[in-house]
Amino acid sequence: MGQRIWRYTLSRNEQTLWETEEMKGWREAMQAYVEDEAREQGCKKYIMYGRRETVVAKGNVNKLVLPVHN
Repeated sequence: MGQRIWRYTLSRNEQTLWETEEMKGWREAMQAYVEDEAREQGCKKYIMYGRRETVVAKGNVNKLVLPVHN
C-alpha cells in the first residue's frame, strides 16, 4: 500500500508572500496549514509547489498530540 501525498500549489499572491524575506512567520503558518489539510485527508506526506512547479516545502504529516488536562 502506497503513501498518499497531499499536493498544494501556491497562488500568485501566496508566491509573492513566500518570496518576501520578512514573511518567515507567514511561510511557517502556511506550511502548517498545508500539513493540517494533508492530515485531514488522511495523507502521510505533503508537498508545496511554487508557481513555476518547483518544490518550496515538503514533509511528513505528524500526528497531533493533544495536551492532557487533569
